[in-house]
Amino acid sequence: MVVVVAAVIAVVAIGGRGGSSGGRRASAGRGRQAKGKAGGGNAAQSALPVRNARPQPGWKPDTAPVPILEYHVLGNPIPGAPYPQLFVTRPNFDQEMNWLNKHGYQAVTLDEVEKAWYHGGTLPAKPVVLSFDDGYRPQYTFALPELRRHGWPGLLDLKAQGSDLYTSNVKAMIAAGWELAAHTIHHLDLTTLDPAQVKLEVAGSRAILRRKYQVPVDNFCYPAGRFDSAVVAAVKAAGYVGATTEILGDASRGKPYELDRFEILGSTGVSGLAADLSGTWATGQHVPG
Repeated sequence: MVVVVAAVIAVVAIGGRGGSSGGRRASAGRGRQAKGKAGGGNAAQSALPVRNARPQPGWKPDTAPVPILEYHVLGNPIPGAPYPQLFVTRPNFDQEMNWLNKHGYQAVTLDEVEKAWYHGGTLPAKPVVLSFDDGYRPQYTFALPELRRHGWPGLLDLKAQGSDLYTSNVKAMIAAGWELAAHTIHHLDLTTLDPAQVKLEVAGSRAILRRKYQVPVDNFCYPAGRFDSAVVAAVKAAGYVGATTEILGDASRGKPYELDRFEILGSTGVSGLAADLSGTWATGQHVPG
């Protein structure tokens, strides 16, 4: 877990303002090309919510576990990056999304999953949540149009300060149906902070994002997956419905503040993704990354 914290810090330091998955220099041109390829349509069409931003006909009540995939940086590793596994190339990401679609998976928000788990809502036959941590520029320039192509929303786990996304980028993602979740203010290891600092990072990040984007922000993401009982208590006290970890496995309704995820790394690829979702990770037949 600590390694991931260091990795994120390193990426931020390389990427410039707040960090980016390859920095604005690396992402700007390729992001525009990818948007043109995957987004399609005009500006007005691009502002509309994607299909799965709301329950669809044929969805059914479901309280079963749901896989949550965890992405960070989309793009080629920056030369000299100390943790290149944080980077998932765009061809790999495209192939992974196509594989999910081909095999009947449909991405939904964590909010939709929680409505099904606790309030009688509905889900597609094979739901999956696609989460993107921190707020890297290509999550807007590449992931947004790529997911739109499939009619899917994403889950943006956003640092309240210091991300590489402009306010307009985040608003566009929300308008497309993405869910906004809090990822603290400064992406610190919450288990090392005193109670006042934990409250500031946990409750403060929610307050900042709700005020800025006028959305509920009902879920939280532990930086680097680091949490303990005191941190969980602070998350509950701040009013969050759930919180995601970096524990390997499907997320289940019985552990709302310890929701497991599958971290998708540069080495994961379609074969690793397929193994994760087939459950072979639980039998020891596959070790992601």
